[in-house]
Amino acid sequence: MTAKPQVLLIDAGGTIASVPDGRGVLVGRAGSAGLAAALPPVPYTLVERQAYAGLSEDMGFADALRIIDLAATAEGDTGLTGTVVAHGTDTMEDVAFLTDLFHGGAKPVVFTGAQRAPGAPGSDGMANLLDALAVAADPASRGIGSVIVFGGRILPAPHALKLDSSGPEAFGPHSAAIGRVDDRGMQLELLPRRRPAFARVQPDATVAVASLALGSTGKLIDLLVDGGARGIVVQGFGRGNVPAAVLFAMQRAKAAGVLLGIATHCIGGGTAPSYASGAALADLGAVPAGLLSARKLRLLLAVALGDGRDAAEAGRLAQGWLAPPPLTR
Repeated sequence: MTAKPQVLLIDAGGTIASVPDGRGVLVGRAGSAGLAAALPPVPYTLVERQAYAGLSEDMGFADALRIIDLAATAEGDTGLTGTVVAHGTDTMEDVAFLTDLFHGGAKPVVFTGAQRAPGAPGSDGMANLLDALAVAADPASRGIGSVIVFGGRILPAPHALKLDSSGPEAFGPHSAAIGRVDDRGMQLELLPRRRPAFARVQPDATVAVASLALGSTGKLIDLLVDGGARGIVVQGFGRGNVPAAVLFAMQRAKAAGVLLGIATHCIGGGTAPSYASGAALADLGAVPAGLLSARKLRLLLAVALGDGRDAAEAGRLAQGWLAPPPLTR
């Protein structure tokens, strides 16, 4: 008889584990959601652990690292095929990407969750969880890194974004999907081109995101520098363009030893020094997000600045990570 695949199931709170309060408003559960017991019979052996209880908007780096460290135990356990993390959707893309930065192993780390709470009409948590388990248990998923499985799609963590605040197909873009899960199981079409993992460090929590809008000045940048930020990601316009006043503030920040990054508010297209302000930022040494979101570039810079690295060294590390990984045959 063939042994059932063993999967580590991490309960990390979120809507999938939430409960209504006296007003019917969703709140975090105090203890374990008992997700394994709530599932129908599955062809896997589940090892369930709780890493976080609550809603994901309240999470910090310590909570994320607890999930990451627990998931890392699966890599060294020969009995486990992979990990599933049941997580809140609000910061799922952040924690999945942070996991990817530290995860260099072959076993998949699969994030999923719910948009509709347990017991609500059309609750999607158990269907997503079953899909995620199918990915984590399938030998073909080795090497995919950290992914989000939601609404039947498999999305690599660096490119997965929450695009819908309430609908069941919360994550996209669809063009980033590397496969699907359906009634035939996992259908993997691509393997992501993975970059080398960072050594496990304490990310620098002072890295901040400054989002621009019409009429933005450099005041926010100056305030962040005065407040002790060691890194600032500016979410600019278009291809990573900024007004002159913001450029001058970023130059002041660079002179103060702050690591700078530039991202775009656009979902597609990424950043490039195609216009004067973008070219000036490239000359300044601002780390370009490329196709990463501002939130993900912030995490990359926070990890690069970890262990007290200075801005120059951290900038080189971040730029090196962003370089296109080699093609594999």
